[in-house]
Amino acid sequence: MKKRILLFIGAILLAAGILPAQAQFNVANKIKNKVNQKIDQKIDKTIDESLEGKKNTSGSNTATADAAAADNGSGSAPETEAGRMKAWTKYDFVPGDKVMFSDNLAGEEVGEFPSRWDLKHGNAEVAVLGDEKVINLVQSSTSITPLMKGENWLPETFTIEMDVFFDSDNGNVAYGIYLVSDNATYKEEINGDFWNPIDIRANQARFKTFGSESEELAAKEVKNQWRHVAISFNKRSMKVYLDEHRLINIPNVNGKPTGLRIEVDKRIDANTMIKNVMIAQGGKKLYDQVLADGKIVTYGIKFDVNKASIRPESVGTLASIAKLMQEQPELKFSVEGHTDSDGDDNSNLKLSQQRAEAVKTYLVDQGIDADRLAAKGHGEAKPLDKNSTPEAKSNNRRVEFVKL
Repeated sequence: MKKRILLFIGAILLAAGILPAQAQFNVANKIKNKVNQKIDQKIDKTIDESLEGKKNTSGSNTATADAAAADNGSGSAPETEAGRMKAWTKYDFVPGDKVMFSDNLAGEEVGEFPSRWDLKHGNAEVAVLGDEKVINLVQSSTSITPLMKGENWLPETFTIEMDVFFDSDNGNVAYGIYLVSDNATYKEEINGDFWNPIDIRANQARFKTFGSESEELAAKEVKNQWRHVAISFNKRSMKVYLDEHRLINIPNVNGKPTGLRIEVDKRIDANTMIKNVMIAQGGKKLYDQVLADGKIVTYGIKFDVNKASIRPESVGTLASIAKLMQEQPELKFSVEGHTDSDGDDNSNLKLSQQRAEAVKTYLVDQGIDADRLAAKGHGEAKPLDKNSTPEAKSNNRRVEFVKL
């Protein structure tokens, strides 16, 4: 209410020409400061209540309390697992097979700038929403990029995934995903069209003149909701998904991506946050992996935290495995779950077994004969990477399909 009153008074004074130029500038700044102050107060209140269970004005910034309803990815009651998976049956995104960058914000301090990112503009900080840490992009034009070595670090085939938050679907909030780390490093002869962002809104994705709005998403009210963004780039072709919908499919893009920058554009008082950013290098086709390595290593099968519930964005990978087994009826696999080294050894072993069995059950439900599948959990006993970096841990959290 205070924001609206200030804007109304300021507009009257400015329109009437009552204030001189310098005073007009001061009024505009005052309005802006009041609006920012109101946003900060809302953010402060929520982190105080989340971390201390009571109001405390000395708390760090976080997302507003009304956004806590979004823990399940929507503003409504949680869906059943079967219902979530069914909605994504046409989702064909499959992530790359080697993780290059992964950040779940483990170990980060709330209220501090995320340590694995660089700030290009604005203000960003680690916040808490529900029981998860997120990157809060505090103000419009805030721009961040992952800390990576070199200027041109993206390979010719890669995938990018992240979750982005929307208060509503009014079109006044957009996330710009640039595939160049910095305007200063952009070279037209190399990057071509990637001066432009992939523009992500609550119900649509666009790149230049390409892209579309999802009629299905547009038909649903968006309130305090996470959207899953997935980008697949293969030498010159690019696909972009918003939740289960493929909204951009360009067979021949002009230019080469060389980095990643995420920038927010918001015209209203809104929470803008991201989480679960993962960049993976592309690799061999599934059957080629089997022939070369005797197994398929995949990071596309994802689970709810500390549970064996398969997340819907896993459908693309699972569908690819099912299709391969249908096309190659002689193939039999041991489905093997692996975790990183965080947590208790026995708990990790039990969880990995449950997850392997969940994957087997899903594939059997898709028509694969149960006799062609076994399930085995290894916990943290067989790491691919013995380092303790977030990328190493992401590479160790995997599901393998070992040929029998």
